[in-house]
Amino acid sequence: MPSRRAAAAQRWWGGPRWLRWLARGRVDVALAVIDVVDFLDTLRGSVGERSLMLKDVTSVRVVAYFPCQLSTETGSERDVPVGWNVTDGLDDLALQPYGQRLLDELLGSMPRPTMEISGGHEILRVAEEEIDASLLPTTASGAWQVLAARVSLWNVDCGLLCVTYQLPDGIVSGTGDVVDEVAPPVQRMVPAVTRLLRAILPAPAGADEVFVLWANTTFAVRVDPDCDPARRRAIAEEFTPDGVDCTPDGARGGVLRVGSHTTAVVNDFGSRPALLLARLTGVHHVCWAAALRYDAVLSAELSQIDPGRADLSMSALEDQAKRILRGYHRIRLFRLGYSSVEAHLDAAGGTVWNALEQQWKFRLVLTTLDERLDFVRTLHQQLVGRLQDRRSRLLNELVLGFTFLNIFSIVLAALTFVALPSLDVGLLASVIGVVMLLVNLSGYLAFRRQINDPGRNPRASARP
Repeated sequence: MPSRRAAAAQRWWGGPRWLRWLARGRVDVALAVIDVVDFLDTLRGSVGERSLMLKDVTSVRVVAYFPCQLSTETGSERDVPVGWNVTDGLDDLALQPYGQRLLDELLGSMPRPTMEISGGHEILRVAEEEIDASLLPTTASGAWQVLAARVSLWNVDCGLLCVTYQLPDGIVSGTGDVVDEVAPPVQRMVPAVTRLLRAILPAPAGADEVFVLWANTTFAVRVDPDCDPARRRAIAEEFTPDGVDCTPDGARGGVLRVGSHTTAVVNDFGSRPALLLARLTGVHHVCWAAALRYDAVLSAELSQIDPGRADLSMSALEDQAKRILRGYHRIRLFRLGYSSVEAHLDAAGGTVWNALEQQWKFRLVLTTLDERLDFVRTLHQQLVGRLQDRRSRLLNELVLGFTFLNIFSIVLAALTFVALPSLDVGLLASVIGVVMLLVNLSGYLAFRRQINDPGRNPRASARP
């Protein structure tokens, strides 16, 4: 059956030629109207289909992540501040059921939180001040409610603030996109979160201030228990259209999806799939922040290495070597710890971990970090070797000069020993001494040129 557009075209263009010319303007208007009608029909169908799909959604929560970089002194502080708790990080990593002794050994090398402070909306308050309005957003669908907040310090010189919000019920029933409504308020929280973390974690004197790198989200969508798996996957795709499904095998009542942000469609917010996705997403945010921090440290070291400098000093290179060695130690510990996580995760955790790693292309970041680290070490070693060669040539010149000076002293002592009182013999000894001095100086200069430039060929540089 021909479409309405084709039928209209046939009706308008089927008459005589002069009528076709007269009707040209009316045809354009008619075709435009038909296009608008088709678009409205398509839009109405998509909205109806979306409303039918989202009717199973009973509640939506969002976890906002704010990874931050800390100074080395802040991250390695041993004294536990008032109100903070020491943690082993087991709640953030879905490790296999090992014994406690093995867990203690593994957690010593893995990226994990070491201290944390958690609670409700009071965590977002600085001293006695009111909570910043941007941390309690109100959108077109209503006000957001803070359910939980947690600040954690990790053993990779980074920290993480996680805030869980209960979104208003009208956010799903509306015609707008949920992600588009949630993302801008979360991004506007970054300045307020930065001020909050700088108040909670004051940097030591002379250290870099704490600053937030980015903001990201995980959606937890609770649906009706009778919602079938196909519709659950469609709901997850609606929230994360650019992602892939990473639901672990055997996960009941849950669909997980990883993209630029993550989504968990579950029956219960406290179910293991929802908690697993939220926790491992937070771990990856911290690992990303640590990799960027270490990459910035290496870039700063590279900017201080200039192979063309003529005033290189061994003391400056030694100081830089100490910094590079400390950085190499921390980066390699981070790399080895991160690589060991996947091998010790359970099956469900390994599935989510691989999806996060692939979708966020974290392996490329680690490869770049390794290449930059090797380049810094190699370049610094070459500079140290060049300076050592310069010192070796100077030492060789000193040894050569003292050697010829000793030879001249021996010859002069021998001539003085055999010299007779007569004037002729004394004059002869003086002439021989001068000749020996010239011979020693000529030999010293020849050997010095050979030491400084051993590959030089005098004949090759001679003009024909």
